[in-house]
Amino acid sequence: MDMKKYKVLYITILLFTITGCRKYLDVNVDPRTPQQTTAEALLPHIQSYMGHALGLDGRYTGKYVQNWVSNAANDAVEGHASAGGTEMWTMHYTKLGLAINQMKTDAIINEKWHYAGVANALRAWSWQLCTDHYGEMILKQAWAPNRFVFDYDSQEEIYKEVERLCLEALDYFAKETNKPMLASSDYIFKGNKDRWVKFVYGVLAINANHISNKSTYNPAKVIEYANKSMADNTDNARIQYNGTVGGSATTSDAFVLGPKRANLTSLSYIQSSVILNMLNGYYRGVTIADPRIGNMLQKSADGNYYGAIPTYGDPNATPTTNTKRIPAIIGGFAAPWPGRYLYRDTITFPIMTYSQIQFIKAEAALKATQLGVAYTAYKEGIDKSMDFVSGLGSSTITATQKSTYLGSAAVAQTDADLTLKDIMCQKYIALWGWGFEETWADLRRYNYDTTVFKGYVIPELNKMSSSNDGLLVQRYRPQTTEYSYNVKALEAIGATRDNYHTDKMWFVKP
Repeated sequence: MDMKKYKVLYITILLFTITGCRKYLDVNVDPRTPQQTTAEALLPHIQSYMGHALGLDGRYTGKYVQNWVSNAANDAVEGHASAGGTEMWTMHYTKLGLAINQMKTDAIINEKWHYAGVANALRAWSWQLCTDHYGEMILKQAWAPNRFVFDYDSQEEIYKEVERLCLEALDYFAKETNKPMLASSDYIFKGNKDRWVKFVYGVLAINANHISNKSTYNPAKVIEYANKSMADNTDNARIQYNGTVGGSATTSDAFVLGPKRANLTSLSYIQSSVILNMLNGYYRGVTIADPRIGNMLQKSADGNYYGAIPTYGDPNATPTTNTKRIPAIIGGFAAPWPGRYLYRDTITFPIMTYSQIQFIKAEAALKATQLGVAYTAYKEGIDKSMDFVSGLGSSTITATQKSTYLGSAAVAQTDADLTLKDIMCQKYIALWGWGFEETWADLRRYNYDTTVFKGYVIPELNKMSSSNDGLLVQRYRPQTTEYSYNVKALEAIGATRDNYHTDKMWFVKP
């Protein structure tokens, strides 16, 4: 795995430092330059890579959940084939891994308790995201020194670790300190401890809600966590990208899905029929345009919205003069790509939002038959999602547009009228284009049920990979290097099988 490369590089640098450069270092210590990396210095780099990994793997997960599709027919990922999706593995073990350990060590030694809380919060968030992405992972032996092969641990153990880390983070945040966080070191909340506490409760809510198929599922606990989490859109967790420099992940401050980074600049990513239908009221059997559509989706040259059916491509892709041709998600049909919505060089990219938490609360309350609570959270999720979308395009959604839509047949009008489909489809809209992993977890929890996710397209057998054996995708494979250096551990969890990507995870099982 990438941890091996990291260790070899680290050891090489360490040996060089101890030998050839030792005397040089002894006589040239600059008292103005810290010799120990600080939490303040580590945090910005950690946060920057989080959005990078989500974006790169989101190109594939976005197709699994049918946020977007290719303009060409028979796309393999749309057919639920095994996809790359290893950037989050790199994020978790290499980019965040030892850096979070060092950040926490510095924070505890120097009693910078808020930084210790953030270290735990980000580690918990990463474990949650990655185990839902990969399933079994290396937990107990992760970052252990002097190891080059690693055993995998169960997803159940990782879920418990997420909870443990969150509760410990809350303890750190509760400690008194005279060394608060620096706003300049925090790309997400600008040093606001209270918002970090709400973020932790958001992770706990996600963790507790994802096991909704189990007898141990506790909707009351999910609601409790949601109530202690984000209170409005000002609490949204968003990573700032300044967008001034292009290039690689190590040199660029532009968002990974913006034009400068050129990872979404292709007609392999166009809007799907699924999101178009949801924004047109299809899931409730009406034809009512959602005011969010103008910022989220794009019209073709003829002035109408079109969406391609997954695995079928854009039927109007040729000729290039066809006025019904669907433009790329990032805008346009060719370079120079303009960038739009969340796919710009300069953006604050979301990793958790108030609307997301409200829909989690609504789902849990519905399961607990607290219909009034569920309905209020459902309406609040839609309302604040419209505010979120309004700030991301050229069209401002007015109060009148919001009230008209919320009072229409496209939205459940009473708590007795509210269904699971209403909640999950509105959550799909609210998370479209950024919350790929949460949407995918939802789809798998409900076994890709098209009565819950109205309009989702189950790939036909002749459009699926033969290795799937007719089954739908459930997970990504571990990092590629694992298949070179850690084969026995992979064999123990079945990850060397061709159809491993169709194995259901622990969190979706009863």
